[in-house]
Amino acid sequence: MSDKPMTASAQLTHKKDWRLNEVTDELNARPFPRFGLPTNIFRLCAAGPGAFASIQATLSELLPDVDWDTAEQGKLIRGTLGDLRVNIERHTEFVSVTIIDAGGGADGSGQSAAKHLPEDWAQRLSADIVVAVDCLCRPRGAGTEGWTCASQLEGGLASAFFDFKVAEDGHTKIYLEFDAQTDVRDIGRVALQVLEIETYRSFAALGLPDARAAQTELIGIAERIPQTPIGFDDPALAEERFGALSTLAAELEEIWRATSFRFSACQAYWALVQARLTSLQESPLDSRLTVGAFLERRLRPAVATYQSTERQRHDLAEQVGNMATFLQTRIELGLQRQNAELLASLNRGTERQLRLQRTVEGVSVVAISYYTVNLSLYPAAWLVDRFPVIDPTMVRAALVATIVPVVWLLIRRLLRFSDPEDQN
Repeated sequence: MSDKPMTASAQLTHKKDWRLNEVTDELNARPFPRFGLPTNIFRLCAAGPGAFASIQATLSELLPDVDWDTAEQGKLIRGTLGDLRVNIERHTEFVSVTIIDAGGGADGSGQSAAKHLPEDWAQRLSADIVVAVDCLCRPRGAGTEGWTCASQLEGGLASAFFDFKVAEDGHTKIYLEFDAQTDVRDIGRVALQVLEIETYRSFAALGLPDARAAQTELIGIAERIPQTPIGFDDPALAEERFGALSTLAAELEEIWRATSFRFSACQAYWALVQARLTSLQESPLDSRLTVGAFLERRLRPAVATYQSTERQRHDLAEQVGNMATFLQTRIELGLQRQNAELLASLNRGTERQLRLQRTVEGVSVVAISYYTVNLSLYPAAWLVDRFPVIDPTMVRAALVATIVPVVWLLIRRLLRFSDPEDQN
């Protein structure tokens, strides 16, 4: 290795490639905006595989005079045009567009910051619009009647008013009041967090149709789960029921694949809503419901629906799995019993064959011995004639006593050589 010291340029290049830079830049990629009063803010959130490219291309076409600044990695694009600021941000599941029109409410009209876009801008996007909200930031003193919810934020730094209704222009509305001398950093920080509450609130409710559809399917699956027991002497019915349970298990698995991400994401969004409300130190402003209390009453049941649907699916999957395991065990026991009966039948057949073989062996010994003795009588008769002192009866007895054991031993030996297992 060379002992030459690394140059400053090489050191900078090396440090620039560190992963530390990436994670640190991510922390500072979305700073809080700074603006005074009055200001109109429009936030759009869209989902879909081509949302980011579609929004970027559409806004570049509709706002040709905006000076766009593309951030690193393409996650954030900022644009400015005088007092108008446009931010395009890529999030995990959606893309957001935030238009900040500083001084846009000076005429008191309360128009949306989306007025800088043509009327048909939404139809040009190749994405699903989930959130479209106007946030009006004003000095204290304007009328705040007619809003559904009212909250005091950060010990009186700001007052927030929500109605959670879609207006005629298709946008939901938020109204924020600040003291006239409030720092521009605090205005931007509070406004952005309030917009995040509306954003995450909308996405937290996005899974409710999926939960309702899943519950309908789960009710149908629960009704199709067999309840009657099966006798141990009916393996065909057990196999048929095992197939039905396997089908139900596959349907439950498909429901899990279709809803697990959505339900987990919705619960995570709900946690973010609660975190933002806690961070803003929300407290009651008057007799109206606070934003947190309203969402607790209206959105908490939706989150509980996700949780109960997932528990119901899990319980049904566990029930179906247990029944399938039980039936599989019974089927295996039935197969083992059939195998045992088959082996017993083979054993009985082998025993019968062995007895038959021994019978044939005995008959063969008798027959061969009989013919051998008869053949041996001819030379024995010659001996008796030659030697009269020999008793013919004793000769025949000696032949029988000798030939029968020899024949039996020879047959046993022949059988042993013909059976390979006996040779081992």
